[in-house]
Amino acid sequence: MNQNKQFFSVQMIAEAGVAIALSYVLSLFKIYQMPQGGSVSLSMLPIMFFAVRWGGVQGMIVGALFGLLKLLINPYIIHPVQLIMDYPLPYAFLGLAGISYMKDKSKFVGYIPFIILAYVLKFLTHFLSGLIYFPEYAPEGMTPAYYSFLYNLQYSLPELIISIIVIALLWSPLRTLLKKQK
Repeated sequence: MNQNKQFFSVQMIAEAGVAIALSYVLSLFKIYQMPQGGSVSLSMLPIMFFAVRWGGVQGMIVGALFGLLKLLINPYIIHPVQLIMDYPLPYAFLGLAGISYMKDKSKFVGYIPFIILAYVLKFLTHFLSGLIYFPEYAPEGMTPAYYSFLYNLQYSLPELIISIIVIALLWSPLRTLLKKQK
């Protein structure tokens, strides 16, 4: 079978492993950590770079695998659906960063809406998990929905902004590496 026709080539699998490992290492270096989970770090960048290089579907698979790695290393499970909402699903959404609305895939601007969409969907899964499974953390007088929204926004929004800035800074030197291999 021609390598271009394969869904996952050997090179792609190797790069996926490196992206997942690098994402995990970067997750250890937090800009700040929230008390009940969630943090701001650069850990999502390797997953997004992988998605840009190889495509949204492959990026979603690699993102989900990263979420499962986080689950294996430091799990906090209270319900099977919460497990999905807090681990594989939000990180799978990061693969959407690999979609561009522009025909010229070498321009960063075409990826920005999908990077934002990826983080919005990641935020929504964490928000819903907090609302459904962790309402007891809401302070007295605050609704669980409002608390979950504010809590998850405190780390999701800064991480999105930092990610866009870092990707924009790295785009030019990495543009040739981000192209798919022929």
